[in-house]
Amino acid sequence: MSANEASAIAQTKPELSTFGRERLAPGAYYLDLEAVAAFPLKDNGQPSTFADVYRKLTGVKILKVPDGFSLYEDTFETDAGEITVSAESGQGYSSGQAFLLSVLRNLIDLHKDGIYPHGARWFYYGHDWSCDGDEIFLFFLVHDGKIVRERFSFMHCDPRVLTKYKVDDKPIWRSEPYENEAWETYCYRKFYMETLAGQLMVLRPDEPILYNYNRAASDVTRDVEFVTRIKIYRFLWVAVPLLAAIAFPELKPYMAVVAAASLVDLLWRCWVTRKIGR
Repeated sequence: MSANEASAIAQTKPELSTFGRERLAPGAYYLDLEAVAAFPLKDNGQPSTFADVYRKLTGVKILKVPDGFSLYEDTFETDAGEITVSAESGQGYSSGQAFLLSVLRNLIDLHKDGIYPHGARWFYYGHDWSCDGDEIFLFFLVHDGKIVRERFSFMHCDPRVLTKYKVDDKPIWRSEPYENEAWETYCYRKFYMETLAGQLMVLRPDEPILYNYNRAASDVTRDVEFVTRIKIYRFLWVAVPLLAAIAFPELKPYMAVVAAASLVDLLWRCWVTRKIGR
């Protein structure tokens, strides 16, 4: 293979966009498989793509979803026989295809339980860390007006298959944006009041930030104090580099970058927590 041919193949190979370690805003997310649709997988040993495999699996009755202990290959039992999905030869965990298989497995598990992933909405409510230091994003899943999954998690290395839900720039009804916000508030309150995972968050001693939920007055006070402390700490991350730049002029360019990044972080936190305590 010539160098030009190799370069052309490298340019046409899709890039796997992941959740990364960025912060997610609260609200409703919907399934968007565009980022992974063309990514290569194997269907019973034959070259295929994520989109084709997903379409094939959702077109049959799933009898059993694999347990997920295999990093490179999953075998689904269906009414049409076994379907084995695997990474391309020589690729797997390091290439991100293991995480691609994980997402596929979780989506097909929803399909098996009668939950249509494209008709569902994921609501972000927090993040956690695994024992290995991997960041995990936590969602609850709403389908047909019901919370069907209290804890649906994505690792930071998982493919980015969720997109934040937004009302169209020109909605059909003038009240649509307000109804959408009210619907999100309703879903969050339902989660915190009716599910075990939500109630545990309300009662946790570390007082995690809750979204669109009216706590008792004492809890609101603690939330406001907690958010205020965060803002003070982040403001110090802006002030300290500026003082360091004054004391050590040779470090001024580096300290300016740190201060600017900290300021952006502070402004973002102020925006996300703007409704706390209202």
